[in-house]
Formats: sequence, C-alpha cells, structure tokens
Amino acid sequence: MNNRSIAALLLAALILLSSCVCGADEQENNWDLGGRDVVIAHWFDGSPKESSPVYLEQTALIEHINQKYNCNLKFVYTGDWHSYMSVVNVSLVSGDKIADAFWAGFGTAVPNWASRGLIVPLDEYFDFDDEMWNQKANDEWLYNGQHYCITDWDDALGHVILFNKRICAENGITDEYLYDLQANGEWTWDKLRELAIKCTHDTDNDGATDVFGFGSYGTCPTCPEPFVYANGAVPVTKDESFHYKYNLDDPRVIEAIQFCYDLYWTDQVCYMGSMDWGSWEGLWRMGRTAFYSVASWNMRDYFEDLEDDEIGILLIPKGPSADDYVNAQSMPSGICIQPMVEDKDAIAAIVSEWYAPYDWRLPNTQADQWENVVFDDESLETIDMIDGRTVSLLGEASTYFRDEVLWNDWGIKAGISPRTYVETMKAACQASFDELWSTQEAAK
Repeated sequence: MNNRSIAALLLAALILLSSCVCGADEQENNWDLGGRDVVIAHWFDGSPKESSPVYLEQTALIEHINQKYNCNLKFVYTGDWHSYMSVVNVSLVSGDKIADAFWAGFGTAVPNWASRGLIVPLDEYFDFDDEMWNQKANDEWLYNGQHYCITDWDDALGHVILFNKRICAENGITDEYLYDLQANGEWTWDKLRELAIKCTHDTDNDGATDVFGFGSYGTCPTCPEPFVYANGAVPVTKDESFHYKYNLDDPRVIEAIQFCYDLYWTDQVCYMGSMDWGSWEGLWRMGRTAFYSVASWNMRDYFEDLEDDEIGILLIPKGPSADDYVNAQSMPSGICIQPMVEDKDAIAAIVSEWYAPYDWRLPNTQADQWENVVFDDESLETIDMIDGRTVSLLGEASTYFRDEVLWNDWGIKAGISPRTYVETMKAACQASFDELWSTQEAAK
C-alpha cells in the first residue's frame, strides 16, 4: 500500500471519528468558510514535515479539517521568537490582521493587549475545562475574569545547571555524586560554590586561569535571575489585575544577587578577561567551564559541541531561603485571536481539532523531548523533577526592566554592591511598570 492510500485511509478514519474529537465544538455546526485560508501563526514552523513519523497522520488531519470546514489550513512562521514578536507587536498596534489564530507569551498578551482590546476573550469559543488544555497556565492569566490566551503546553524545563563531565571527573567529582546530591536535597548554593572553586585552575602554569568553575549564558558572567527563583523569591510581584511591583529589594532577591556577585568577585570562578556578551558561553562551548547556568531553550546545540566531554543536567541549586528546588520556566505561550477575525467559533473549533491529543501523536513530555539528546538517564530524571516545582519567569512585560535588569548584568560586571544596585534601579523600574498601566488606561 502506497503513502497516498494510507493517507486516504487515515482521512476516512478521522472523518468517521470526528464527532469524538477531544477539545472540538461538536454541537451540530455545519461551518462553511467558503474555501478561505485559515492561518495559524507561530515563531516556528508548525506544518507537517515529511521526515516526521506522524507526517501521514498530520496531513490526513489537515485534509479532514479542510473538508469539514471548507477551508485551507495554513501555517506561517518566522523561525525566530524575537523577529516574530516584533512583527506581532507592530501588526497589533497598527490594526493589521496577523492570522486567524496566533501564538504569543501570556505575560505579553495579558494585560497589555487584553486591556487595550487588541485581542478578544476566548471563553465563549473554547472549552477551558477540557483536559487537553493546561488549566493551571490558562487560569493563572485570567484578566477581569476572562481568558485571553489558551495553551495545551505542559510545564517546560526552564533554567538549569549543566556540568562538564570530563572537567568534573578530572577534579574527583563523579556524576553519581552530583546526582545523589540533588536526589537527597543537598544540591545547594554552598555546594555549587565549593565545587566551582575546586574546578577553577591554571592548568598550564602560566599565571592565568584557563579552566573555570562557573559561567552563565548571556551578558552576565554569573546571572542572578534563576537563583532569585531558586531562593523562593521573584524579581517582581503582580496582583490580580496584573499591576507589577518592583521586588529586587526583597532580602531573598538581594541574597541571590550577592551569591552571584561573590562567585565573580570573591571566588573568581568565572572568566574575568572580557565583559563582552557571550564570553562565558564561548568558554563553555570550548570545554573550559565545569558548571554552566543556562535556560534550556538555548542549550540544545551544546550536546553536539561537547559530545567528547559529555554533559549532565542538574536543576538550579536550592537557595538558603528556599524549601525545595525551583524550575523557573519561560513565560507560557498560548493562542490569541484578534477582534477582526471572522468566524471565531469555527476558528476555535479548528484550533481545537488541530491540537487535540490523538493517539497517534508522539509522546511530548519534557523528558521525551530530550531523550535522544542527553548523555545519561539521570539527566532525564532531573527533567522529570520539574513536576510540581515549576514557576514562570516574571518581569519581561516591561521592556525597560527586561533589558536593563533581566537581560543585563545586574551591576555585577561593574562591581556595584547588590544593595546599592537594587536601590539605584528601583525608581526607574517601577516607573516602567506603572507606565504599562498608564498606557493601557489611555488606550481605553
């Protein structure tokens, strides 16, 4: 039987079972969209790939949707989050249609777009009680009692500590020792500090350190952001109306910044020869860093770069003010719909059918996504530990706070004491949060 015949059989099965599709609106609706394009926008390409083992099932599902709704389901994307969000923001403000349904971060959409009427409430179009949706994420971002985004994504792996197995072994630190520390609740800031110092060396005796105990992704050599969450704190707080309040002066936040400041200036376990963005990532990729803090969405290439050294994955170590490990994930993303979109009920039904959890879909837990990438089963066990420990990163709704604090150096490269830094930044950062609401109120 050829692929065309298999696809035809799959299509027939989908049509037969369409009344049982999980998540779709199955009342007696006979939608006819007149053959028009129905477009879903995302930053990555969501269309079926011939290399996928479920390609035939996906193409059959598209054909089923096209026939059922008399439409032409399409996917548009940019391939990059930042360029995608730039296009989305410009289109929203100018009143241009992005797509019939588009993906975006919850923290960007709510309350900014919702309060300005740039996206519509979705409660009358989707069944938010359906098990296919992530109810925890959806309900966390209720605005004025309504949902403006909907997602089927599970909690994601967030910031982690990677360790270079070769360097650790050269310093008497075994994989088993590190994973046991974590399993026993003993993977702490003090332990990371101790081991980072142990792995920092001048290996060629030229008077300059050439193997480093620690480094971070981005512009900060020892980025405090994930350590803030690992200490049971948050950089900003928000109320039920999504008014944000500066929280860097929380003693637990200052404690996290101080820890990272000391790693750099007191312990000197991080490369200090350059202040340029990416210096610390470069040394990690070269196999010259023992422990490395990174957001998981930036780390997949490392497993090829360091295939000879091998990498292990640990959660961010527990801070002294925390009771347990914390998995600080990126802001969840969900589907939004603009006011000018026609046939919103049909679009919601199509979206629900497309993302429904059919039996043929590939397993999609976080561990499944990394199974063929990591070097050991213990890394997968680390990933499984995010269950019940996940919180979402906060603060990026303010571009100023994002660029000047979260994606900057937190005053560490300049040698500014943490207490001085948080006081210096407070007024400007809070003003940026207040401006979010003043802009939204003016737009009403």
